[in-house]
Amino acid sequence: MFLKRVTAAALLTLGFVLAPLLVPEKADAIPAFSRQHKTECSTCHTIYPELNEFGDAFLKNSYVWPHKKNGAKAVSAATQGGEPAGNEWATISGLPLQLPISLTATADLAYDNDAADGNKVNLSTRSLTLHAGGSLRDVAGFFLTYNLYSQGAGHAGSEALTPARNTNTPPNNDPDIDELFLVWRHALNSPVNLKVGRFEPKLSLWKKSNRILPVPSYASTTYLVGNSPFSSDATEDGIELNAVLGNRLFVAAGIVDRDGQDREDGYGHISYKFGGTDLKGQEPELELEGESIWDYLAITTGVFGYWGQNGQFNNGIAQNLNNFRRIGAEADILYKRLHLKGSGSFGRDSNPTLWVRQEVDSRAYTLEGEYYLGAPVNLVPLFRYEHLDTGNGGTKRFIPALAYSPLQNLKLSLEYIHSEAPEGNSNTAFASLAFSL
Repeated sequence: MFLKRVTAAALLTLGFVLAPLLVPEKADAIPAFSRQHKTECSTCHTIYPELNEFGDAFLKNSYVWPHKKNGAKAVSAATQGGEPAGNEWATISGLPLQLPISLTATADLAYDNDAADGNKVNLSTRSLTLHAGGSLRDVAGFFLTYNLYSQGAGHAGSEALTPARNTNTPPNNDPDIDELFLVWRHALNSPVNLKVGRFEPKLSLWKKSNRILPVPSYASTTYLVGNSPFSSDATEDGIELNAVLGNRLFVAAGIVDRDGQDREDGYGHISYKFGGTDLKGQEPELELEGESIWDYLAITTGVFGYWGQNGQFNNGIAQNLNNFRRIGAEADILYKRLHLKGSGSFGRDSNPTLWVRQEVDSRAYTLEGEYYLGAPVNLVPLFRYEHLDTGNGGTKRFIPALAYSPLQNLKLSLEYIHSEAPEGNSNTAFASLAFSL
């Protein structure tokens, strides 16, 4: 055991030495937003790519600067009385002044002391991804993620939580669209936003790209059952209605259309934020007479549900159908520089093998705690515990990790994953360098 630990530590050190050769995981917050709004990355992030409170409000407001007023009406007023001046023509037409495009990439160095094939050292995944996003006269928001290149295993099988099966990696090595959607903000002058396209349905409090660690993704949202390809964090083709109500309540509901089926999936989400910056980016008023715990404490709680159907395809028609559902509850607690996250998901599949009909109940839990040391250190130690049971006895994971950000768009991370499963224990060390341009 001592030799294993020494070897793992040596490989982690090697990961830092090789850091200049490595590049990052995909992130929903892209440098194009920083350039577009002429602000630092730290405005929306603690350590990239994890969002802070303001960044979460920016996301929920469809990539429009929170508490920004007038929008298109202000632009229309600028045209009255003559020709538009300067770059106003672009704003009036709805075109962004800058092309909102960014590139990210990934290459992960893993050491698995218990690798079945004997390949203990593995540059497990590599990919190059194009991102684009922004808003059009504050009337609509848009986002695109296009996987230009990938090399490595994709999101498949019950081992999807291991570094070699990083869920940030496309499901195949062909160029493919991961997300492409448009949001009509405040449709028909209502508080409701209409989202159409391919996107990650709003279930969890956190998108799969909103993580300090590149892998593994949270067990509670990424797990698979049997041969069914469904996971809560998978991108889908659908329509979603969402809204921020009363500054602190967020609701979302949508339908998903699967090819080859005569019915649609449905899902819903509701969450509420107590304390802290509200969902429209307005910071709380501090008590000047004396400090209160609510001056620094923010708690967000949420629940979600998903009901769907999938199956095998024969001549374009789904057969051996699997009816499945997922329900979950989550909490996000932020106190000064301490950040705690908890997520639980419960599911039932009627035919997850897509062949021999047998119901399977599943459950998964994720607990994570992190502490942001702040400038000039910019270091985040964290620990994650996960429990996953998909009817095969259950797996536990213990993940201590450390993330360091010398620059706002540059991050080094080290993690150690100890897994306990019915088939045996495993230990993996993982090193990653991430940057975004």
